[in-house]
Amino acid sequence: MSDAESAAPLTVGVLGAGRAGTALARALARIPTLTPGASAPVVRLASTAPPRRLRHHLTIYAPRAEAVSAEQLAAQAEVSVLAVPRDALDDVDPAALRGPRTRTVVDMTNTWDAPGVDAAAQPTTAEVDAWLRTGTELPVVRAFFDVSHHDLAAAGRVRAPRRALAVGSAADEVRARREIANLVRTMGYDAVEFAGSAAGAVLEPGGAAFGTEHDAESLERLLHGR
Repeated sequence: MSDAESAAPLTVGVLGAGRAGTALARALARIPTLTPGASAPVVRLASTAPPRRLRHHLTIYAPRAEAVSAEQLAAQAEVSVLAVPRDALDDVDPAALRGPRTRTVVDMTNTWDAPGVDAAAQPTTAEVDAWLRTGTELPVVRAFFDVSHHDLAAAGRVRAPRRALAVGSAADEVRARREIANLVRTMGYDAVEFAGSAAGAVLEPGGAAFGTEHDAESLERLLHGR
């Protein structure tokens, strides 16, 4: 695999401007500080609100991100990220995540049991994965699902000890998985790759290790049993 094939994206489109999406935008903006010599990608954020209303929200929560419409989201994005609550996916067209240059889609969603939200009625990780693959016809990578929005935006470090984050995809999607793992590292985290969505379930809500922090060695053991 060439360096170009796993190079950091120049533009990232994020669908969902809530706590998760804006935290990711802030974390991406820190890349030049955490990885000297690396550039932060352009981040384009879209939500159900029109861009003119979203801009004020972003000046507070993601000041370096660009507010766009869902239709504009993936126009320039090499990587698109789904950051919409799973109970709202009925209102989302997955095709909005695919643009002419998009090569990878990231799923950072989780199933949450919250007041007024029936976790059992929400799509599972496997169902979201299938929905994204069918709607975009692109590789889907599971990432940023095992860290709180607060930590995602602030916990990246220049040097060890660094927190490790899990990055998973289908076994044959090595290029996409490697691309996002490399992006995670530029954001100040270690990345531990895994194949197949089942392995990451231990880190999701309801999993034995949900809400826990790990270094690369302990996360490797958790995901791969070694």
